[in-house]
Amino acid sequence: MVEMLLKNGWIVTVNKDRKVIKGGAVAIDGKKIVGVGKTEEIERRFSAETTIDVGGKIIMPGIICNHAHSHGMASIGIPLPMPSDFYEILKDWWWPFVEDKLTKRDVYSLAKAFCVEMLRTGTTCVADVMEAPCDLPGVLDVEAEAFNEVGIRGVLSFEATERISEENAELGIQENVNFVKKWNALPDSLVRGRFCVHTVFSCSPEMLRKVRRLADEYGGGIHLHVEESKYEVEFSKKKYGKLPFEHLRDIGFLGSDVLAAQCVQTSEEEIKILKEKDVKISHNLQSNMECGVGIAPVPKMVSEGITVGLGNDGLFMDMFETMRTVYLVHKGVLRDSSVLPAEKVLEMATIDGARTLGLEHEIGSIEVGKKADLIVLGLKPPAPVTAENLSYQIVAQAQGSDVETVIVDGAVLMEDGKVLSAEEEEVYPQSIKSIYEIWRRGKLI
Repeated sequence: MVEMLLKNGWIVTVNKDRKVIKGGAVAIDGKKIVGVGKTEEIERRFSAETTIDVGGKIIMPGIICNHAHSHGMASIGIPLPMPSDFYEILKDWWWPFVEDKLTKRDVYSLAKAFCVEMLRTGTTCVADVMEAPCDLPGVLDVEAEAFNEVGIRGVLSFEATERISEENAELGIQENVNFVKKWNALPDSLVRGRFCVHTVFSCSPEMLRKVRRLADEYGGGIHLHVEESKYEVEFSKKKYGKLPFEHLRDIGFLGSDVLAAQCVQTSEEEIKILKEKDVKISHNLQSNMECGVGIAPVPKMVSEGITVGLGNDGLFMDMFETMRTVYLVHKGVLRDSSVLPAEKVLEMATIDGARTLGLEHEIGSIEVGKKADLIVLGLKPPAPVTAENLSYQIVAQAQGSDVETVIVDGAVLMEDGKVLSAEEEEVYPQSIKSIYEIWRRGKLI
């Protein structure tokens, strides 16, 4: 007897063979997948306490967002014109009116609304970077509370930076140390920690080396932003006489546990460094376009065998939209319809996203022994669905509103489009109230 059985679906396994099963079933017991195959076979092998007949709908791995800022919701619709230059966006817009105005109360309410929003659109795991330098310590524990209450998986980190002061940077580093030591030691925790720093231009070599040593000591890996704008490239060339990834390599910072977000300005020579050091990448195309910084050379990275996952920067919640944007934009930029086929983009949002976080043995595909993180997609495409075109149908046609059921760690968090793990009528008013308070603190309203 198992706890749950999903049957009669199109199963997109994203396993090593990229197997698609028509009329398939998934058996779940506890937090793990214990059976995957044709419905007749799985029903012969397992009886279940709960059986869900999905009626030909799509069963696929939950989406993984490998770079977000849950507090970014406070910038959505903010009554302040966005500057045209990216460094000015940070200096005159993001830092003073969003990041520096956050309190723990805001962090909790925004994170909870963000988690619900991600859950509703099929994302089951988020690597979130918190930026609340004026209310340390303890911010990450508050964010973890929100993630655990909603029930989605979180890889959380605090963005340590010296832009305010060296003392504030130390507080940020210690926030990560405390969180990693506490949460990564808990077996089967939905939430775990990761070290994080801001950028080459806001963190000294000494600080970066220290974080590298701590990550080696405590584990968890490192998350940072690299080359989102030309400002960072020019800063690094002027300050260190080399490009950012050259600088990071030369101070011994890079490794297979480093997740570099953005990488818009990354050169071909630096791509060789990424490959050599097995650095993982987070591609945040929609926010890169909104900020006017350019388009990251992701097709080149992928062709070189670099692992690239997808992020949303906390601004564009529907990761199906993110997939479709990535699928389309690079084809237009490169004038080549063959780049980043739908199958690859789907991998970037699932198994490759898991790999960027060191979680590929736990999530990212539907396989026996993995965590039961999956979604049921009620996609109604205008053309026939086949095993050969299913990835295309998902990437090019689906949207977050097609998600009907979400399961994380074997628990049903959304069913028939209704979130079960949080009261939306309470969560959203609280986040909106926090956003208004943040704007008032900045004297924007």
